[in-house]
Amino acid sequence: MYSISSISITNRNIVGERINKAEILIGNSLDNNGNNNPRCTVIDSIPNGGTSTFDCGGMIGRVVNLYHSGSDPQSVMSVCEVEVYGELYQAPSPSLSVGVNGGSIILVDKKLSWSDALFYCRDFHRDLLSIRNGEEQTKVEELLGNPTFPVTEHVWLGLRRYLMGEKWFWMSGDDPNDYSHWRHQTQSPIRQSSSPCGGIETSAPFHWTDHSCEDHANFICFDGDGTDVQKVTFFSSARSPKLPP
Repeated sequence: MYSISSISITNRNIVGERINKAEILIGNSLDNNGNNNPRCTVIDSIPNGGTSTFDCGGMIGRVVNLYHSGSDPQSVMSVCEVEVYGELYQAPSPSLSVGVNGGSIILVDKKLSWSDALFYCRDFHRDLLSIRNGEEQTKVEELLGNPTFPVTEHVWLGLRRYLMGEKWFWMSGDDPNDYSHWRHQTQSPIRQSSSPCGGIETSAPFHWTDHSCEDHANFICFDGDGTDVQKVTFFSSARSPKLPP
């Protein structure tokens, strides 16, 4: 299955009106030649020899169909070219969640590097989790205390250190010093002895710990309306960022 962002259609040079009122359908069903799938849009018209692009907003499917429902049985629909743009769809992995502050925190049954975990959370939820107070820490401990699948010794949080300094920050933009649960005397580790990515131990006392960003570990996402949660823009050489709305 693919997430379809847009479809470009080039019309033929003559009798271009044959494309008028055709529907673009996207889905997974082959029933009725695919004509039962959800509709992206209806094509009002495309000039003779012209090309128009239609936004399908990431609709999910493995079948793209152009369908003309004209009442005239002799009507013919023809096109010059069709181009489909999108990316392979990856369904979210199994997860375990608990509610907190009008949203939910989700422990994902998938092991990724820190940056891949961040992108995963921003693709399928809202963000890699930032722990901003004792209530959220308690909810994370509740989640990690009753896993339904094996988890790594630490799981990733949205905790990051500036590469050129000692200061840590949450990917929500919050300051980890406002509430702290580090292993080392409740203070963040100094630059000389720390790795730049942060996680949380998966057993009591559930301290925050620093690790190599390339470690593959489970991770915790946050999901909710996010009205009080911002996002720090993150760039990776392996992937372009999806900026916040």
